[in-house]
Amino acid sequence: MQDGCPGMPHTTVKKKLIFVGIIALIILSLDHLTKWFIVHNVALGGHITVIPHFFDIIHGRNTGAAFGFLSDWHSPLKNWFFYAVGLVALVFLYYYIKVVAAKDALSLIALAFILGGALGNVLDRIIRGSVVDFLSLHYYDHVWNPSLFGFNFAIPLTWPAFNVADAAITTAVVLLVIQSFRATGTTAKNADTKG
Repeated sequence: MQDGCPGMPHTTVKKKLIFVGIIALIILSLDHLTKWFIVHNVALGGHITVIPHFFDIIHGRNTGAAFGFLSDWHSPLKNWFFYAVGLVALVFLYYYIKVVAAKDALSLIALAFILGGALGNVLDRIIRGSVVDFLSLHYYDHVWNPSLFGFNFAIPLTWPAFNVADAAITTAVVLLVIQSFRATGTTAKNADTKG
């Protein structure tokens, strides 16, 4: 019987939830320990150069989503919107954890990263009203100015500041993409074997 089927043994779902929960708790703890360290050791708006012209530790606050998305949206409902998105994500994650095969460790790890990261940022938003971002990647603060079909563009060679939770969610997306390619390859290989 495949995992996620209506008659699936309860213990299998429970084991998957425990596995995902432990990893998510590690991500959540690491996220909040690093944020606590930044809040107590780096002034708001301050920075510490780690690798000159490339990597800094900063103390920024993000009222938007990951990488500053929606940070310019000024509405009294914004935090409630993010809480609702978080709740929908939790329901989706619970469902997906139930239906993913127990032997699909890569997908379970990715789901744990998403859960830990989402909880980290939601908890930060509840505690502080914003999310602490502290990892800053940039290249000499330069701007690349390409031209395409007569149009000029200005592309800053900086990445929006982020935190451990954002990094975990981004890593999870990469893991899920890798897993989808692996699953597609396995399905195609099985189809060739049967044909």
